[in-house]
Amino acid sequence: MKNKNISFYYLFIFVLVVSVIILVESVGKPYLNNYLKDYEDSQYKHVAQSFLEDNFNAGGAEALAKLFSSQISELESQETIRVFFEEIIQGTSFSNQSISQGLNEDIKYIIKNSDNLKIATLTVAPTGEYSHHGFELYEPSDVELNVNLLKSFSIEIPIGYHLKANGFSVDEKYCLNDKIYTDTQNFMPGGMDGIVYTTYQLNKMCAEPNFEVTSPDGIVTKIELLENGVYRADIVFNDKLAAEFSDYVIEATKAYACYLQKDAYFSSVSKYLDPSSSLYKMISSSPNWMVIDHTSYAFEDVTASEFYSYSDDVFSCRVTLTHVLKYPRLEDYRDSLDITWYLRKINNKFLIYNSYTR
Repeated sequence: MKNKNISFYYLFIFVLVVSVIILVESVGKPYLNNYLKDYEDSQYKHVAQSFLEDNFNAGGAEALAKLFSSQISELESQETIRVFFEEIIQGTSFSNQSISQGLNEDIKYIIKNSDNLKIATLTVAPTGEYSHHGFELYEPSDVELNVNLLKSFSIEIPIGYHLKANGFSVDEKYCLNDKIYTDTQNFMPGGMDGIVYTTYQLNKMCAEPNFEVTSPDGIVTKIELLENGVYRADIVFNDKLAAEFSDYVIEATKAYACYLQKDAYFSSVSKYLDPSSSLYKMISSSPNWMVIDHTSYAFEDVTASEFYSYSDDVFSCRVTLTHVLKYPRLEDYRDSLDITWYLRKINNKFLIYNSYTR
């Protein structure tokens, strides 16, 4: 049998194929692996995941406080913000959920906790730079805290009073510049305002603020929470007026009570009244035919309080007393009086021009 020799052509082809295989294995495969790794590393999903791990799962409350402090009210302290995020991260983990697609546009993710609560929105955007193999690179461009995690609070304070929250002075940019008129408006002389409130609204707060409201004289007032969830500051009463006019308004009230029980003439009351007021006319013509029979009287539990100045010429006050009417062998009759007087200066003397009974 005759031997066949392998031709040089086939030998060349064989050597070439083997060489290509060796070349691909030694050079092409690492290059391909590097190419694929470069592609994978440039994917925006890794940028988002790295941001999540660094700031949320591993960063802790202080990292989040630093990250989001600019999106929280300037009226919050760093410690309050830290505690706020401490409560958010306690006992939970975080994950990303993509809410947009595409390689040539900004990519958005929702960052949520293990209870599926949205914490923030992360935006990943192209940097304008490219990897070694020409793949576009991404970076976190923006992260927004879910504003629904923050709270809003409103407080009504008398116009002219000063508000602090958490020790910070609250400036006019928080004021709604509204006017909330009180019942005192019904008792003011023409053209004058009574006690008027305005509303301050504090948004993006971490927790209920510590409010402090002071009068123009620097006196701290009480604050209450109304049924509608709005806070309201009380007015500050005027101790100087109380010291100066308590005896005066008490004597006026006693004279009024005696006049109603026919124990005094109208002249004993009129000297305290503004003769131009409708109150003067009403009291002078008041029927006092429902007098309780008595032979003597006394006053008990007499107080003058709630002095409030509306201007240098107008103030109000509250007087309470018990008018005790006595008759031999009969039980004493006690007539309670609780009245608020409004006084204005006429010819350098304060006279009563209006009132209401509680």
